[in-house]
Amino acid sequence: MKKLLNGLLAVTLLIALPASAITLDQARSQGLVGEANSGYIAVVQGSTPELEKLVAEVNNKRKQEYAAIAQRNNIDIAQVAARAAEKLESRLGKGEFYQDNLGRWQQK
Repeated sequence: MKKLLNGLLAVTLLIALPASAITLDQARSQGLVGEANSGYIAVVQGSTPELEKLVAEVNNKRKQEYAAIAQRNNIDIAQVAARAAEKLESRLGKGEFYQDNLGRWQQK
């Protein structure tokens, strides 16, 4: 009986944990994160540990990709990130946030 309860608990946790994690699209559409003018995402409002974790994960992946592109093209990573910021801003949906050149959050 104890094994059965432990097994059910484990299955419940496996199902519940991914369901509670917020995705980038969800966070963006809820106005929690936006596209910063740096080419990375940033928290707009309502910072939580879960949101901070999402931001760190996304930004780490972006940084790796930007570095690879910069190396292939023999340019600075900042140039890649700046160009990415422009492209990402242009792809945002209505109501999503981006950071203007002065660092102010704007809603598309």
